[in-house]
Amino acid sequence: MAAEEEDTGPKPNQANADDEFLRHPGTGAFFRNPLKDTADKPIIMSRGEYEHNMLDNALSTWHCVSIDEKVFRKMTHGRQPDNIPEDGPAPAIDVKQKAALRRLDRVTGAYEYAITVRKSQFVAPRGHRRHAAPINPAAFQIEKLAIDLLPEMDGNRLRVENIGDGLVAMWNRANPFFAVRPGDFLTKVEGARGNAQSLIDALNAAEDQLKITFRRVRDRTASKMSVYSTDPVAETTMQPGVLAAASSG
Repeated sequence: MAAEEEDTGPKPNQANADDEFLRHPGTGAFFRNPLKDTADKPIIMSRGEYEHNMLDNALSTWHCVSIDEKVFRKMTHGRQPDNIPEDGPAPAIDVKQKAALRRLDRVTGAYEYAITVRKSQFVAPRGHRRHAAPINPAAFQIEKLAIDLLPEMDGNRLRVENIGDGLVAMWNRANPFFAVRPGDFLTKVEGARGNAQSLIDALNAAEDQLKITFRRVRDRTASKMSVYSTDPVAETTMQPGVLAAASSG
């Protein structure tokens, strides 16, 4: 019995955002909860630490970004200055500049982000005009969210085809750095992954609050310029209220 317990590893830890300590996924050892750090800097943890401590529920009101470590390094490293002294270290980049949310639109690669909406907050648009663009006949239309989701050929992913006047559009207006866009992939509902049909069923079955995770993939041909770079809040950083979780480790 003891050998079996060792093979399965430490049991998942249902943590809260205000817990003093979290548990390490490999050893089960306690480590200080970085979510309680009041310093003005990004909060970063590995995917393993995040999932082992079951933080999806604890951070339901946070903006969370799950990003590959390689992509994250690109995002925080930025462009090297041209005037680096040959006999000295490179000048440090201010942490707010490193973690500015506008950089999410400037790097190639993929990352996941989550949105939270409440069906009870839906207000039907005037004239019942839900879609401003043609609807793909193969797409699923999700009521109140007012988005069209198209299953991929393998049946395991849902691609956002269109966003109409509904809860997702309302979220987009309030959260421009985490706005859902056509071409993003819906990957999780309430923290659970599944095939296309199970995700659709979970969206329709939810009575009120929905936490939905999307994946955005940017290839090398995508523009590096942020569509929000001229916005006054473009210097917003990933700090308390926003979590960056590198996917390796």
